[in-house]
Amino acid sequence: MIQPSIFPNIPDELRPALDALAHPDAAIDCHRVTPVLDWFYSTHWQHETARDEDTRRLLPWFLHCQPARAAELADVLCFRLIESGQPQDAIALAAPALDHYPEGALRHTYALALFATGQINPAIQQLEIALTQDRADTLPGEQRINALLDLARLYQGQGALFKAIKPAKSAIELAAAAHADDLLLEATTLLVDQLIEQGGNDEAWGILAPLLGDQPNQSQQSLWTLAFNRLGEQLSDTELARGARLFIAARAPEPLVQLMIRRSAARDVPAAGADERRQTALILALAYQAPIDVVAPLAAQLLMRDKDRQHPSAPLIAAASMAVAERPDHRSIKRAHWHRDAMIQFISVAKHQGVPEAAVKRWAEDERLLREHGVIWRAIEQLTGELQHPPEWLPEALALARTLPEPLD
Repeated sequence: MIQPSIFPNIPDELRPALDALAHPDAAIDCHRVTPVLDWFYSTHWQHETARDEDTRRLLPWFLHCQPARAAELADVLCFRLIESGQPQDAIALAAPALDHYPEGALRHTYALALFATGQINPAIQQLEIALTQDRADTLPGEQRINALLDLARLYQGQGALFKAIKPAKSAIELAAAAHADDLLLEATTLLVDQLIEQGGNDEAWGILAPLLGDQPNQSQQSLWTLAFNRLGEQLSDTELARGARLFIAARAPEPLVQLMIRRSAARDVPAAGADERRQTALILALAYQAPIDVVAPLAAQLLMRDKDRQHPSAPLIAAASMAVAERPDHRSIKRAHWHRDAMIQFISVAKHQGVPEAAVKRWAEDERLLREHGVIWRAIEQLTGELQHPPEWLPEALALARTLPEPLD
């Protein structure tokens, strides 16, 4: 029952119509009450000053006289009920409203309420109806994309992975067409992750590759990051170079550096190629000031054999590793451990270079192998010059790295 006093600011000329709403058993005269509904909608609802209890009182009259607005009001009320932990109340509100006026956005929210109460199959059924049977204009734009994503997730949760592919692909297509960057990344990540987990790396790359561009905006950075993080081994040298240049142009090289470090650990690479990968990874790790936890294992791989420690570049590699270990770095809780290992490695390299252990300190000073001698960048330059097949983007990556500030002591 509507009490006129709940709307003290209602214009005087609308009070008689409001009085009519105070008698729920009376026949609803839409011609008479519509001005009140219009006033409430424009004065309170659109300005977000409407109280939920007042909206619920008026909802039956909206359903009878203005069903499209009623669905909008019910949708918001139901969503608030779900957020406040009352999904059962949302179901009780949404179901009769949908019976009166089938509408996609409200049905989507109804499905979320069903899901919140553990009713997975009914939630899936309602989403399917919202996406295929309700009028398309009642679930437009980003609402449709979100409904598709929710449907895909529910299918995934049920183990119906094949069924999840279609709504996920549709969400990707709609998000790309609408330039909805956040939803595009969300949809693409959802499908790519599923396909990878199913062993479909090639199919996942087929989904992601057409979305990758060369503009270093935030959307492309996110998509290329997904490619580098999840499908790095699928990338050809040309594709890797495209992504590398984008990250360099965006001054955000972390995904590139991380991928090259991961690639250095691959076991299915010929020995010569493996050495080049490890060398490139160490170059980037040193240039971009990776912690000693990363640098030390890379250096150790390049200094594993006796002939490696006898190589002309070995002293600089060992010295650079030790210099990184000496650098204060909160990212490493085992810096003392790595410093000790780096020192032992440096002494071993010195011996293989024909330097007695007692003369190592003097040798390091004479050969300018200490941190204060700029040994890290000298090692980078030495290793870069020794690469037989350097990546074409490496000079750009190193030029960017040189613009970074030196770490503070």
